[in-house]
Amino acid sequence: MFSFFSRSFRLFTLPLILAALTLSGCQTAPQKGLTPAQIAVLKQQGFELTDEGWAFGLSGKVLFGSDVDSLNPQSTQIVERIGKSLLGVGIERVRVDGHTDASGKEAYNEQLSLRRAKSVGTVLAAAGMQQQNIQLRGLGSSEPVASNDTATGRTENRRVSIVVSAD
Repeated sequence: MFSFFSRSFRLFTLPLILAALTLSGCQTAPQKGLTPAQIAVLKQQGFELTDEGWAFGLSGKVLFGSDVDSLNPQSTQIVERIGKSLLGVGIERVRVDGHTDASGKEAYNEQLSLRRAKSVGTVLAAAGMQQQNIQLRGLGSSEPVASNDTATGRTENRRVSIVVSAD
């Protein structure tokens, strides 16, 4: 009697296991990361791959005047172009990091950098990006890209970076 149940069990479970394996092979995991087309557009727009994702490169940074949080017309056009290009390839989420030079008090600089990020976020939203998909950060003078000891360096540090996560 034991051999009867054992044989029946094997005859029943073998097709069940095969069916499960077959069905699991039909399922594809959702794609993670960016597509080749999205990466091509990021590169075309001047983004560079960093530890935090794709960041709008140093050569194309959106720079601000001293104690200024609004974009000039040329920078507005750049941000609009970037927003439309990202949306055109299905990139709908970004992070906008505002920065300042080291002049002034750090608490003020953090608020100023956040206002700079907001001004870029507003342009991205006007280009069609959903406001809830735009993360804003004000980093103050905590991440300089140049020395704050020179006027040129301080100018480079007054910027906003647009970051696209690779996830």
